[in-house]
Amino acid sequence: MPRFRRAGLALTVVPFALALSGCSVVGAFTPHVEPAIYDSAKEFKAADTSPIGSPTFIPDDATVIRVDYDTQTGAAIMTYTSKKLLVDGVCKSQTTAPKPTIDDSWWPVSGIPSTASKCPDGWSAFAIGSQVYAARTAAK
Repeated sequence: MPRFRRAGLALTVVPFALALSGCSVVGAFTPHVEPAIYDSAKEFKAADTSPIGSPTFIPDDATVIRVDYDTQTGAAIMTYTSKKLLVDGVCKSQTTAPKPTIDDSWWPVSGIPSTASKCPDGWSAFAIGSQVYAARTAAK
């Protein structure tokens, strides 16, 4: 094979190989967050919620349930609207209000109370009016 063909082949293959390896490097640093939206508690409870556990604290009157979860760490954030706020007796103690590692435009930036309800499966939840916000810490 003539020298200029080998050089041309190298000029074609090397950038392609670097691009492929660059994708895997970038993939290692990008968050693996999946969003989901459910119209009602009934729709949410019928869905496969195995990536985030089963948030038993969500009352039956909850609507517009938004969830973002990290597929690698298990961390998650959630919000929904409800007059009842939380199912009675499920979240039995208080904890510090969550500071989630996942960020979304619907998560509040102000007005967050200092404490939250400590709920099963690593969730903690607080309400601002009839809007409930909940966060789940990363699995350890």
